[in-house]
Amino acid sequence: MGVLSYVLAGLLLYGGLGWFIGRWLHQSWIFPIGMILGLAASVYLIVKRYGSDAPISSESEEEK
Repeated sequence: MGVLSYVLAGLLLYGGLGWFIGRWLHQSWIFPIGMILGLAASVYLIVKRYGSDAPISSESEEEK
């Protein structure tokens, strides 16, 4: 549920800002850019929050 809320919040926030600015400036191309930026920001936050804290080593457990 946390991941879904990040994605929806990013799309709604940045998509809404893009829609508002696009309507204000009479430019229709700003809305899709806002949606893409919102999706990218939400993916970044998801990876930052739920990503692995431990570094990935190239050695396997069997070689130790």
